[in-house]
Amino acid sequence: MPLWVKSLAMQLAQCSPADSQRRAVRPKLLRQLRKALVGRIARTWELISESFAVLKSDTELMLLPIFSGVFCVLVSIAILGGAGLLFLPPNFTVAGMHRQPMPQGVWITLLFFYFGNYFVIAFFNVALVNAASSRLAGGRATLNEGLEVAWQRKGKIFQWALFSATVGIILRMIEERSAWLGRFVGGLIGTAWTLASYFVVPVLAAEDVGPAEALQRSAELFRETWGENVVGGFSFGLIFTLLAVPGIAFPLLGRIAGPAGIVAGLALAILYWILLSIVSAAVQGIFAGALYRFATTRKVSNGFRMEDMSMAWQPKR
Repeated sequence: MPLWVKSLAMQLAQCSPADSQRRAVRPKLLRQLRKALVGRIARTWELISESFAVLKSDTELMLLPIFSGVFCVLVSIAILGGAGLLFLPPNFTVAGMHRQPMPQGVWITLLFFYFGNYFVIAFFNVALVNAASSRLAGGRATLNEGLEVAWQRKGKIFQWALFSATVGIILRMIEERSAWLGRFVGGLIGTAWTLASYFVVPVLAAEDVGPAEALQRSAELFRETWGENVVGGFSFGLIFTLLAVPGIAFPLLGRIAGPAGIVAGLALAILYWILLSIVSAAVQGIFAGALYRFATTRKVSNGFRMEDMSMAWQPKR
């Protein structure tokens, strides 16, 4: 949950029924929440529209998210199949994870799963951001050139994926073993980690540095451009989640034609969600490249506006 939502929710919770100002305070906070949410959605939609316009002129950029998705599936099958047989107990069930602490073997499996997928995603994102950044700056880098850059830096991407996977596991362990306080602290740490590491992939794509230097460089760019005490002014995940909802209609409409229609509708829904995820990954890669170019050069890429770049994150209130 975003910090700005948590802050307003905590303020609402503090207004007890006996509070004499309840009727005045709660409506005000709800209006702030509604205004912030509407503004966030509108700003994100503008950014998606601008990024998608760039994507339409270079549709081949969508090939890299496709490659990433295919390799993520293959890596996940290999890790969950192999490591699962080695580490998971015979009586392990997913439902049981919520009733008892996860055994050590599950954490090891989860670490391998995180690492494998982080490496694949980071590798193809480096290639995507490299190619997109070149084109946003007026160049014509090909996908092969982007992949060559990613391959040249595979060792550093490997290190970053291992580091990211370790951080992810630590955050999961904090949330798993510390009840509500652990979830709250883990959420705060996770938010700070997300902000600090936002530019790591663009840095790896543009600057020949290691993972530690990339993380430090990412945090510095963020702090120097938008400051330290900020909240996100956009949420691609929120918009693409809303866009994914209509896919549910396909199998529901297919019920009219019977079982065969339901299967066909489900297949169309899956295809729709796959295409949406590909577009989402490509659009976010393009925007990350544009934002990184703005943070390093203060130049606005073609197709974007200055206010979109400068207001991507906003000061906390």
